[in-house]
Amino acid sequence: MRATIQFSHPDKKLAILQKLLTVVKGIKNLRQHILARGILLERLSASEIEKLKETLAGSNNFKCIIAGNSARVIIIGGELRALSGLVLPIPRQSDFARIFWERGFTLEEVSSDQAESLRDQLDAIATVTVSPDIAQIRIYTVSGQVCQDDGAPLTARGFTVRAFDSLPARGLLPCGSAAALQPDGSYRVDYAWRSNGRTGPDLVVRVFDAERSVVAESRKPSAAIQEFLDITVEALCIVRGRTRYPDGAPLPNVIVRAFDRDLRSEILLGQTVTDADGFYEIPYNTGQFSTKKARADLIIRVFEPDSGMEGQGAEGGADGGEEIAVSDIVFNAPLQQAIDLEIASSKFLGPSEYERHMDELKPLIGNEPVQELTDDDLNFLNGKTSISFEQLHYVRLDAQWSFQYELEPAVAYGFFRQGLPTELDHLLTEKSSRLRNALEASLAQNIIPAVIAGQIDQSIDQLLSLADSRVVELDRKAR
Repeated sequence: MRATIQFSHPDKKLAILQKLLTVVKGIKNLRQHILARGILLERLSASEIEKLKETLAGSNNFKCIIAGNSARVIIIGGELRALSGLVLPIPRQSDFARIFWERGFTLEEVSSDQAESLRDQLDAIATVTVSPDIAQIRIYTVSGQVCQDDGAPLTARGFTVRAFDSLPARGLLPCGSAAALQPDGSYRVDYAWRSNGRTGPDLVVRVFDAERSVVAESRKPSAAIQEFLDITVEALCIVRGRTRYPDGAPLPNVIVRAFDRDLRSEILLGQTVTDADGFYEIPYNTGQFSTKKARADLIIRVFEPDSGMEGQGAEGGADGGEEIAVSDIVFNAPLQQAIDLEIASSKFLGPSEYERHMDELKPLIGNEPVQELTDDDLNFLNGKTSISFEQLHYVRLDAQWSFQYELEPAVAYGFFRQGLPTELDHLLTEKSSRLRNALEASLAQNIIPAVIAGQIDQSIDQLLSLADSRVVELDRKAR
């Protein structure tokens, strides 16, 4: 039943509220019912709903659920007296209090006895209208924690949780949206549900991995409006760690593969690409092992990013690029294992000095063209970054030459970093063999991008062709 309570003469608000709380406490199970279902404010305008949201925003004592032109207010913490802070005009009356006193509120799904008791006992202070419940959509919640076999929270990235209502004729009907698993393994799904005569949804909660495969589920027939379901993901293991250079700098965008090592073979368990911090994480399950064993003999291999992510057989690595790091074998690895890897600079050079400089400068200069930077700009950037003024000057000059003479970016920078002249007419007097040696040295030292290796002849020809044009004479006059 629905019991709508509208106060007759709400002049003495404190006395009326005390009477209301006393009556509610004296009616069997009504206090618990209100704490679980909340009170309903109805026939609200859009502006009133927004004001209610503002009033309750950030409150630790109340939760407000909006549905159509109604607002359900649920008291958190199990204490009805928390209402006092909302409905009493101290220090001033809120929008919630105005609606509460002027229009009253509704309790839904109370028993006939509870409704009649309210009407009899509140007769002196309020009009209680009793009517049948209206079939309507309610907001349900299911929450809990996802753990592994050993009881440790599932903390891997990319896992999501979805709730479903199991219907005999229609299968699983999604309830609400997918919820990302939190760092502590917890989840919460809010969903709207209409009873249509059923006491509650036949709830199915499923856990999905990053590839959207179901890895675990839990069921609760005739679920209540609030359910707590903890879920165990069986046979799931996780290996995670970071890839770094010897100086501790992270190594992003490299391929990491996890293998189960047997006597003379390795079985690929999973692979991923490291993020900007060099972090990787690979879930796998014990069903992937080639032999009947409970734990993997785990080995991690790192490959260059251009090795690709396809074409991997069971042995792994055969169709990929160069392997740049490998871990020791972790025998009988636990469900969660951390393995960090250090990559020697000689194995993988990573982004060139020129590329690192450009990446560091981009967020600082915004849309300002590099070739138009002033000396004052360079002084500022020198103070803001770890880049020397000389190298900043080379970057600017390289951009100017690329703009004026159509040289490939970083080519002039490669010349300058090997001590060649920064004046065009002087540089053009150098032998082509000296120019070639300079670019090759800058490539070997990872000063300029590796792509320049295939453009050396073209870049030198482009530069030397300037000797027959008027640009040298114009450049000399400009100085």
